[in-house]
Amino acid sequence: MREFLLLIRSEEEPKASLSPEQMQQHIEKIGGYLKRLTEEGRMKSAQPLEMEGTMLSYKNGQIVDGPYNETKEIISGYYHLLAKDLDEAIAIAKQDPRFEEGIWRMEVRPIKRVEGIN
Repeated sequence: MREFLLLIRSEEEPKASLSPEQMQQHIEKIGGYLKRLTEEGRMKSAQPLEMEGTMLSYKNGQIVDGPYNETKEIISGYYHLLAKDLDEAIAIAKQDPRFEEGIWRMEVRPIKRVEGIN
């Protein structure tokens, strides 16, 4: 099995407009999905990310920091999971209930193993 990092992307805060009942349904659907992946031995970890933060970049010999308010897309969470290959990781990602709810994107990336790191 290989490790994959799935970066969950959204535009602004897609859950902000949900009613308390809709938010509870969202939590239950996502929770069920994550529980199933954990029981299958595929989920290593998953967490939402706080909305605050900054972006650092290197430009002309200087570290430049954000945040950059002109971008509307944010990384709102991640999954660290196991799959046999990229195709299977993509198939797992496509089952995420978020895709039934609105504007979400998910970046699926294999984790490269480098000897001597971790």
